[in-house]
Order: sequence, then structure tokens, then C-alpha cells
Amino acid sequence: MKGSKLHIALGAILFLASGCGTSPDDEVVAKAGKLRLTRGELLASIDYASPQDSLTMSAIYIEDWRDLAALYQLALDENVDKEPETRMLAEKAMRQITVQRFVDSRMNRAEKEGMLAVDSAAVKAFYQEYPDEFVCKQTEYALARYYASTEQAASRMQNALRFHEGNGKRLLGLIESLDSVYADVNRQSYLNGRDLKALPRLHLENRKMKRLLLSMVPGDISPVIKVHSTLFVVMHLHAVLGKGEKKSVAQAYEDIEELLIVEKQKQYYSTLLQQARDKYQ
Repeated sequence: MKGSKLHIALGAILFLASGCGTSPDDEVVAKAGKLRLTRGELLASIDYASPQDSLTMSAIYIEDWRDLAALYQLALDENVDKEPETRMLAEKAMRQITVQRFVDSRMNRAEKEGMLAVDSAAVKAFYQEYPDEFVCKQTEYALARYYASTEQAASRMQNALRFHEGNGKRLLGLIESLDSVYADVNRQSYLNGRDLKALPRLHLENRKMKRLLLSMVPGDISPVIKVHSTLFVVMHLHAVLGKGEKKSVAQAYEDIEELLIVEKQKQYYSTLLQQARDKYQ
């Protein structure tokens, strides 16, 4: 039964991908009794990193939606929605959702207006004020991993890294074009591959990759690594920082920037909260 649900869900997605209809977001991709799931709601409800991933996430969401929609209508048959406690909980959820959307909207506006921006002077000041925070407690690696569906594509990825490393724009274009399934993932790996992370935070796919990494030095490009029949990986090690070594400002920059942005977000939220208290308390 579960397999047939998954088949139906994938069928709906593939139909949807064909672009039928004049209003794609209003297209119905799943039904349960009187309820309908539209393409717009589906796309707003899932996160994915690649086209293949989107199919998987969509199928899972549709299957869950059908079950929940069926149970919801069964509950309506017994008038559970009219019970006082149900109404109270629904009102509470509505308040929380409304507040979250309001805060998100105001945060987005503040970001666009530059109110949450952090400049390099603030980053450097923080780095100088808290130098001990940037001493590595364990060895950290700046590692980029590039994925491919076939061994041939992975070998081409390896050659691209070897022969075009000095030409960033050219290399990024090649990385994105060599395997369309993992184009988005590989782009992010290229852009974030110089971020230092401790070994556990790398979440390497298997032990072979860990052994290879521990034998590599900065600048090394790994051989093609087979994870399974349709997944191959090439690793590019940019830097290694040993336990007790201190990160440079450049290496710590993004972490500091993110931390300072979060602090500004907290301050902005406190301002919004105070405005609400002054007006309604």
C-alpha cells in the first residue's frame, strides 16, 4: 500500500513538471476526500538541494499530506473542530504563526535596509577582543566535496579541479555543468569549501573518505571515491588547522560575522517587543 502511494505521488509530480495548465501553482497534485493539495502549497512546504532531492521530498510530503488530510476529515465527522479545547489550541497556533510571520517580515525589511549589516571593522574588533575564541580545540579541515552520479563524471570533476583551480569562474562553471543532478550541491561546496570544520562536523559518507582525508595535505585532490553505484565523490582539501592553532581573521571572518548578525537580530527583536509592550501592555 505504501509503495502504491509513493508511485501515485511521483506520478503527480511528474505530471506537474510537464507544465500543463495556465496557473501551475493552482494545479492539484494530491486529493483526499474533499481536500486538495496544490502545487503552490507543495513547493512552499518542502526544502531541497537538487531536482532528484525535490522528487523524493515531494513524494514523502504528499504521502504524509494524504494521511493527515484523511484523519482531519475523520475528526471533522465527529465535530472535534467544534470542541472548546480545539478552538483554544487553534487560536494559540494562529497567534504564534501570525507573530512569526510578522517578525520575519520586519527582519527581512531591516536586512534590506542594511540595519543588520556587519562591517569588517566590527569583525576585526571582535577578533581582537576575544582572541582565545579562535584557537582550535581540535583539528579542523577546509574541505570541499564534489558529487557525481557516475564515475566518468567524477573523473571529469577531478580533472577540472586539477587544471582550472586558478580560474574560479571557469572552475565553478565546470563544476555546475558536469553533473546536473548535483549541480546545486556542488556549487555550495565550491563556495563554502574553505570553511574550517572539525572532523565530526564534516559528516563524511564512509570510513574510506575519513582515511583518505587524514592522509591528505592542503592542496590535495582525492581519487574518485565510490559511495554506491550512483554516487561518487571527489574531495579537495584547502587547509588544515591543528589543535591549539589560532584561526586568522580571514578564516574566522564568516563565523564572527554570523555571530554579530545574530546579536543584531536579537537587538532588533527586543526593539519590536518593546514597541508592542508600550502599545498594548
